[in-house]
Amino acid sequence: MLEFIAKYWLEALFGFILTGLSFLVRRLFQDAKIARRTADAVQAGIRCMLRDRIIHSYEKYISLGCCPLSVRESMEEMHMAYRALGGNGAIDHIVAELNELPTVKKEDNIR
Repeated sequence: MLEFIAKYWLEALFGFILTGLSFLVRRLFQDAKIARRTADAVQAGIRCMLRDRIIHSYEKYISLGCCPLSVRESMEEMHMAYRALGGNGAIDHIVAELNELPTVKKEDNIR
C-alpha cells in the first residue's frame, strides 16, 4: 500500500493542482466578463447623460437666442467626451448650431 501511494501521489497532486488552476482561470474570465459588461453599461449611461445635457442646453439657449462663451466651452468639452464614448454624429449639428449663436443678446449689444 505504501508503495502504491508513493508511486501515484505525484500524479494525484498534479491532478488536484490542475483542477484548482482551471477553476481559478474560469473564475477570472467570468469576473472579467462581468466587469466588462458593467463598464459598457456605465459608458452607455454617461453617453446618454451627456446627450441629454447637450440637447437640454441646446433647447434652452436656442430659445434665449444667445449662447455665452462659458456655455460654449462646456458644450465643446461635453461633445468631445460624447464622441470619445462612441456617440454618433447626430449631436454634431446641435453643437454647431449653438456655436453659431451670438454670445450676447442683441438688446444687450445696444446698451
